[in-house]
Amino acid sequence: MTATTGEHPAGQPRTGLEKTLGDVWTRVLGTPVGMDDNFFDLGGDSLLAAELVASVESDLRVRLPRRGAAEFATVRRMAHWITTSAPEDAAERTLVRFAPPGSRGPALFCVHGMGGHVLVLGRLARRLEHRVRTYGFESVGRNDAARADRTVPAMAARYIRHMRRVQPHGPYLLGGYSMGGAVALEMAATLTAGGERVGHVLLLDCDLRPPDIPAIRARAVEFVSRALGQDPPVTAPYEEVDAAAAEICRRAGGERTGLPPHQVRRFAAVYLENARALSGYEPPPYDGDMTLIHTREGTHGTGGTGPEDYGWGPYAAGGRFRAVQVPGDHWTLFSTHVSELAAVCETALETAAGPTERGDRDDHS
Repeated sequence: MTATTGEHPAGQPRTGLEKTLGDVWTRVLGTPVGMDDNFFDLGGDSLLAAELVASVESDLRVRLPRRGAAEFATVRRMAHWITTSAPEDAAERTLVRFAPPGSRGPALFCVHGMGGHVLVLGRLARRLEHRVRTYGFESVGRNDAARADRTVPAMAARYIRHMRRVQPHGPYLLGGYSMGGAVALEMAATLTAGGERVGHVLLLDCDLRPPDIPAIRARAVEFVSRALGQDPPVTAPYEEVDAAAAEICRRAGGERTGLPPHQVRRFAAVYLENARALSGYEPPPYDGDMTLIHTREGTHGTGGTGPEDYGWGPYAAGGRFRAVQVPGDHWTLFSTHVSELAAVCETALETAAGPTERGDRDDHS
């Protein structure tokens, strides 16, 4: 017997808006979509998210956050936001909620990688839903270069401010992907210095060593292409980013994706800006519990067997730092090997209990 919600079968549209959105989702994803089907369970990724947001905006004449497919991961939730929320200042907003509204349990706050986006966390967040409510911090530079944070401490201060709107006090569960590990470390040190408790810090394939800026600049175009799922990627010097952006968009399906070249150029610029922020960073002392999950191939194919290979050696000496190696590389960690990643995260989180919240607070920050 089919479950029902009111007069409508579960998974079926209850309003004309839900029906229209469902048609757009079906067109973009290429498969029938129920109103409560999760975007990431249907094979959604960063490229499809960009296409979905652009298509909804075009068809419905509304403005959505750039990561709308992550925060509104079902048709029902997207429709609810459109009918109840005012347009936001996209340049200022940084916090992305992966957990369904009203969900309970400890919150896990994860910081973006060097590219500044957090959609990569979607599949991991789904696998951890039974244990934690996952939130991601997105770089403000992704939306407005003029408001970009130029240092790691500035990012940490901003993210702590927004995090406290969801969870005013600790213990906090923090995480970071790639350069986000440095920001999570800075957040943890800042919070504990202020008298707050930090339960655990998850470091997801994080290299704490100062980046080689010329090398980062040289691979910025390749990074963006890979982040959008292109294999083999488009490769070009940063000086040729305009032409490369056009080629990346062409490969992605041209105008059909709704991914204009200027967004690709901004993606590459954020990657470089965040690398510069990391290059001038001096990591603080911190002796709290941390788990480094590093890939067999290394952050950029460099390999490595322990914390010292990624700049985390000084933190490993205290005995509260654990390093675990998982299969794959920096690109497959959240896709091909997300199950292995989730298993290690669960083990780490089992011993780190954050406070149980009564659903979400006002996290539209």
